[in-house]
Amino acid sequence: MERILISGYFGFNNLGDEAILNSMIRMIKELNPETKIIVLSNSPESTKDKYDTESIYRYDIFKIMSEMKRSDIFISGGGSLLQDVTSLRSVPYYLGLIFIAIIFKMKTIFFAQGVGPVQNKLFRFLIEKVLNKVDYLSVRDENSKMFLENIGIQKNKINIIDDPVFGLSNPNLEVGHRKKESDEVQNIGVSVRNWHSNRYLNSLVEFLNRLGKKNDITITIIPFHKGRDLKISKKLQNMLDVDSQVRRYTDVLDEVNEFYKTLDLFIGVRLHSLIFSAVNQIPFIGISYDPKTDSLIEEMGYQEKITTENITVDKLQKSYNKIINQENEIKNRIVEVVELKSTNIKSTLAQLITDLKGE
Repeated sequence: MERILISGYFGFNNLGDEAILNSMIRMIKELNPETKIIVLSNSPESTKDKYDTESIYRYDIFKIMSEMKRSDIFISGGGSLLQDVTSLRSVPYYLGLIFIAIIFKMKTIFFAQGVGPVQNKLFRFLIEKVLNKVDYLSVRDENSKMFLENIGIQKNKINIIDDPVFGLSNPNLEVGHRKKESDEVQNIGVSVRNWHSNRYLNSLVEFLNRLGKKNDITITIIPFHKGRDLKISKKLQNMLDVDSQVRRYTDVLDEVNEFYKTLDLFIGVRLHSLIFSAVNQIPFIGISYDPKTDSLIEEMGYQEKITTENITVDKLQKSYNKIINQENEIKNRIVEVVELKSTNIKSTLAQLITDLKGE
């Protein structure tokens, strides 16, 4: 029986990373239900219960090495694991696991990751040395590819693939699946995150308050990280004059998808909050803080670039008006992009695992 060991930012109450793991497990099981999956997690018992997999505490190096002796394939990803902005421990931890997997002669996959920024020169040197030795290397955006090329990774080794969360799309979901009681936007979902001074909140709040004076709307704020997003979500709620609530954190995907299906519009900062909106065919307005979000917004093609730095009420209103006036066309475009990305990520992983098994 084939054994696959998966490493990432799992077990930390981060909805985006849990969605990545969920999608990867589903795609692997679709290929072969008998495959044994073992996940490195900060909360192994919770991970076991959620995904019906084996799980090892991510810092239990002796158990990890014991499993590496038995497993066939090591997958690192997705998410943004190799960066030294939020922590100086991330690069040595995740890179170290890849290096150990290589030593144990496992097939190693660096999967759909965003890479950088990495300022530390030693880290950059180590990334080049280790990633040049993996069996398959893929990133999810052009900026990550350019970064790896600049530090010395072989150009023909780097693949750009779609985010694994697109693999969660439901092909049986019909466009316009929810019948609205009126043509007006009524239910708006919002996801925010801390970013620098959080000044972008001022324009967002002014826009939503203006909208609330003209329309009967309800705003639901959804935290994507249980610890980091709750405080700023509460802050946003307190700044609003319209009916609003902060939804409790959950990374149970069926619950998250059911919530999205109740929405008419979504406004989000975090990349995966926008991807969830897209896979549920809900038009969204993206507020970008990172090139990975820019790419998705550009591919959808219906809103101008709005960032945490250049955001204005007028830009939000312009995007809102376009969604209202071209709702059907925009939903069809979302479906088209999601279907393509879902097909691509599933076929890429299937071909990859098949090829590595055959070597």
